[in-house]
Amino acid sequence: MFLSIIIPVYNASPYLRRCLDSIIDQTYEHIEIILVDDFSADDSLAIIREYEGKDDRVKVFCNPRNRRVGYARNKGLRAAVGEYVWFVDADDWLPQGAISGLVRHLNKSPKEIDLLLMGYTQSFGGHHTEFGDRTRLPRHLKRSEEAILNFLNLTKGFYSYPFLYLYSRRLLLKYHIRFPENVYYEDIPFVAMAVCNAKGIGIYSKSSYHYNCEPHDSITRTYSKEKILDVISAYDRLYKFLMHQNLIKKYNDQYVMRFLLHGLGTCFQIYRQLSKDEQEDIALGELLQSYLLSDIMSDKSMVYVSYLIDAIDDTETLTKAYHRFKFDILRDVKNNWTCTHLSLK
Repeated sequence: MFLSIIIPVYNASPYLRRCLDSIIDQTYEHIEIILVDDFSADDSLAIIREYEGKDDRVKVFCNPRNRRVGYARNKGLRAAVGEYVWFVDADDWLPQGAISGLVRHLNKSPKEIDLLLMGYTQSFGGHHTEFGDRTRLPRHLKRSEEAILNFLNLTKGFYSYPFLYLYSRRLLLKYHIRFPENVYYEDIPFVAMAVCNAKGIGIYSKSSYHYNCEPHDSITRTYSKEKILDVISAYDRLYKFLMHQNLIKKYNDQYVMRFLLHGLGTCFQIYRQLSKDEQEDIALGELLQSYLLSDIMSDKSMVYVSYLIDAIDDTETLTKAYHRFKFDILRDVKNNWTCTHLSLK
């Protein structure tokens, strides 16, 4: 068995067949498809049982209660036997020939690859937006360049999406790389550990995955106080990992930039979407204001982060624009912050 494809399933019935058909119909057959139903309330379980009955490569596991995606992926990983592991989301799908292309690339590589980064296509659907697909392709690392730097900067395609990588199962087992469980933002620490510990990283500059960006009901599109706390927790985990690897001193600036823009920036975006009752939570308001009053969001720090954004290679136009978007959100919050119980003077 060369490849284990692990798919967490939760209320995904509108998309499941497209996802599973795109995998089963691949020309490369030496795979296992591990489906972990996370206590779905729709007919997702019936659908995956149907596929289990007609293809012996499909293995179904069920959670007795909802445990969230990190737990489901870890459960699938414990059952996996493939040389490589791929985490696929149930509402996404694979283009024709994707797996055979990845396998050929691995077999032709002159070095042993622990982690293979691939291109992907964002699919927005023609009925909801003015544009359709948009493809993102990774770029090769320089010989002396560390991948973790690009992960922190979100450059060269090193994003936090787990589906962007094929992981050698040996890598995940050797370094005990697992998803945090019972949280919403499990991706950041997991991918960071894989990127940092991989000795051989390959780049496959072709799109091998369709990421479904069409508007639909999703747990990632809901907002809550718990999600704000989970974002902060994810970056706490990332900081502790970098400390453990003796990398925080070397990459402190990049960590601060990412936490400021994509950690705190996301927190304030979520806060703006909360109900009035949730925004009246005193503890939450005090937590967010503590960051606004801290050194990390001082005028000096904001100026320096702006400089770090400008210093990123000009070829990374989309990344720089994304950083700037988050930076503008923070600047607006800093200038206009108010909540029911507190105000920034």
